[in-house]
Amino acid sequence: MKRFLIFLGLFPALAAVSLAAWISIQLWILPDNPEAYKLVGWAYVVCAVPALVIAFADTVFRRSRIPAVIGTALVGYAIAFAVAVWIFDSGLVQRILTFGLIGALPAAICSRLSDEKRIT
Repeated sequence: MKRFLIFLGLFPALAAVSLAAWISIQLWILPDNPEAYKLVGWAYVVCAVPALVIAFADTVFRRSRIPAVIGTALVGYAIAFAVAVWIFDSGLVQRILTFGLIGALPAAICSRLSDEKRIT
């Protein structure tokens, strides 16, 4: 239960920060257009369902031989990659590949934080 709460509470916030960083890198400067950052607010709402899917994947990877952080990051990357393919034109391969990091990085961080065998 703790794992699902961590993913549901922290994953969308980290994805929103990652999305803001991705927008800034793609535009090379902070845009003066506030419309670009409305996506960041929507990221929290939109990422709730993928966060639960990734939390379930993290639970499955905890019982497998694949390290949970790596498996969860791959699932997060795959979900973000699928969204990028759906949103962007297929000619923007570099943008699509880097967009996957918006899902992979928060997934790996949440997986590491939800590890029950951590040494404190």
